[in-house]
Amino acid sequence: MAFFDPTRAAYRADPYPSLARLRTEDPVHWSTGINAWVPTRYAECAEVLHDSQRFTTDPARTAGPRAEAITFHRASVPLGNAPTLGTTSGAAHRELRNIVNPVFAPAAVRRARPMIDTFARNLVDAIPAGQPFDLMGAFANPLPKQVMLAVMGFPQEEADGVQRLFATIEAVRANPRAGPAEIAEARASQAAATASLERYLDGGLPADTVLSALLTAGTNAGLGLEEITSLAVHIGAVGTGPTSGGIANAAIALATHPATMDELRRSPQWMPMATHELLRYDSPTHMAPRFAAMNTTLGGRRVHRGDAVLAMAGAANRDPIAFPQPDEIDLSRDARRQLGFGQGEHICLGAPLALAIVQAALGALLARFKCIELLGAPEYAPNIELRIPDRVPVRVS
Repeated sequence: MAFFDPTRAAYRADPYPSLARLRTEDPVHWSTGINAWVPTRYAECAEVLHDSQRFTTDPARTAGPRAEAITFHRASVPLGNAPTLGTTSGAAHRELRNIVNPVFAPAAVRRARPMIDTFARNLVDAIPAGQPFDLMGAFANPLPKQVMLAVMGFPQEEADGVQRLFATIEAVRANPRAGPAEIAEARASQAAATASLERYLDGGLPADTVLSALLTAGTNAGLGLEEITSLAVHIGAVGTGPTSGGIANAAIALATHPATMDELRRSPQWMPMATHELLRYDSPTHMAPRFAAMNTTLGGRRVHRGDAVLAMAGAANRDPIAFPQPDEIDLSRDARRQLGFGQGEHICLGAPLALAIVQAALGALLARFKCIELLGAPEYAPNIELRIPDRVPVRVS
């Protein structure tokens, strides 16, 4: 009998055998353990991500206890009801994306690439060759954060402090179980973050940054300071984790496939395509949650309004119908259809930037080190949505 239990240690270590069985035995599975639909084939996952009329990112747009709980939570936390890229759809979503799209467009990312490469090389140069270290703490976590701070545009002396404020607010906004003390800290952080942004309403920030786009285009679009702060919090706090996971998971895959690592080192021109293939092979975005906005069907199963639907990107990316021989890394494969960045109107805004960061990270590692040796199994947190290691003990030479 098919079942889905992502809390098991064996699943966290390697979810793909379980997902393959589920994809074969019950491809649109109802999990009583987590009270949600779990589609595992590429076709159904892509259908869920593309159809924002039937499957919404915002449970408050549905019905039932989950919608009521989310509505109550948002009313009780700072910026809880302010619009974000993750909770809007249709024209409202397009309007928000258009404000910051120029900062994350491929042309803007190309201009930022020398800066990204410099950050990556500097971090790699500080790694102690021959000595054990944690890849996450020394490299995979700091690189995306350094890039995001630069892209956000706060002056260097303020950047770290504001990023901490953003992280505090987003942690409470995303956690329905946040307690009174955490909510109070988030409210104080909101006041401080809003005050920081307010100082720059009349200018003073570098052009071509997220904050300058928000304060200029956002104000012109009629957004208030609270809405601008909400967008800045969402962009500044949400995007770096999956990029860190992408660096780590790709490095782990190459370390466990040394012939593939040597092949990529000899042929760096393959890096853009190889990055998509490595993200397909072990995506940091393991699952994309959606909620049925109406009674509908999916893969022949009856789905009711308010039901959670977890589009398993990790499973879809290993679907042999979409990607033949999916458990192999093929650097020549065109894997740009992989679902790690989502699809449809909620496709990841920062995908071009994330790809550039992962490419720069892998390029710097391969140029500097001949061998990446795992010193133990990576440690993954019990997080069903993201597959990002907490620690990756390695040694390089």
